[in-house]
Amino acid sequence: MEFFMGSVLPYGAFSVFLGGVLFRVSGWLRTPVPFQLTLFSVPRNRIGKICLIFSEVLLCRTLFRQDKLLWVWVWLFHLSLFMVIFGHLFGIFYLRDQFCLVGFRPEQSQVLSVFLGGIWGTLMALSLLALLYRRIFNLEVRRLSSPDSYFDLLLLLAITLTGIFMYAPGFHPELHDVRAYMAGLLLFDPIPLPRSPIFVAHFLLVSLLLLYFPFSRLVHLAGFLVIRLMLVEAPPEYPIPGHKRPRSIFTISKFQPEIPLFSKNSVKREGRSV
Repeated sequence: MEFFMGSVLPYGAFSVFLGGVLFRVSGWLRTPVPFQLTLFSVPRNRIGKICLIFSEVLLCRTLFRQDKLLWVWVWLFHLSLFMVIFGHLFGIFYLRDQFCLVGFRPEQSQVLSVFLGGIWGTLMALSLLALLYRRIFNLEVRRLSSPDSYFDLLLLLAITLTGIFMYAPGFHPELHDVRAYMAGLLLFDPIPLPRSPIFVAHFLLVSLLLLYFPFSRLVHLAGFLVIRLMLVEAPPEYPIPGHKRPRSIFTISKFQPEIPLFSKNSVKREGRSV
């Protein structure tokens, strides 16, 4: 069982995560768009499109215009999630000495790493609790919610709380063991899991999230990027001239729109038959 949890499950979970996300995104990208989706002007050059997409991703401007209070918690969650992932990568690799790269002493880097990790983890937990409270006590949101909506938030909250709990005295795993274990996974030479129950629980919950992610609403981040890409694309041109490249990546050369029931040609044909 320990071999399965530490050596088989991580590779299986990551494979399902990567393959599932790529499969869903490729399906969305193959979806034809027979008309322009945008009702307002958008940049037509590549730099302008990239800036518009990433400004929406980073600032959630559409949500800000619709519901400013919800925007606060959603934006805070995504920001803290990014900072936590960023902190995991550097904190584990450098054993919390990452701030020595910018001039801090090792003991200062250790304290600052623990402090910032605790702050961002707490903000992430608070934002998830606020979103869960809204889903439970807001009647309109609760009416539109399904069981998986609650499961998503509870799973993310469980991962966050187990991560925060590792800061408690007596539950903190040895970073040397964690780094050695993660290095073994990256080098395809896995070693046994660190002897820390709270770390094992945290790691198993993350593996469950990776397995669940492609089939859940959490994949909305990838879908959001595809939708934004659709909105800034030039409208497709049908039929596509043989000597020209398609104007949109969502154009399918074999796709031909149907002739409307009351088109000019059909009206002329009906007139002749009468």
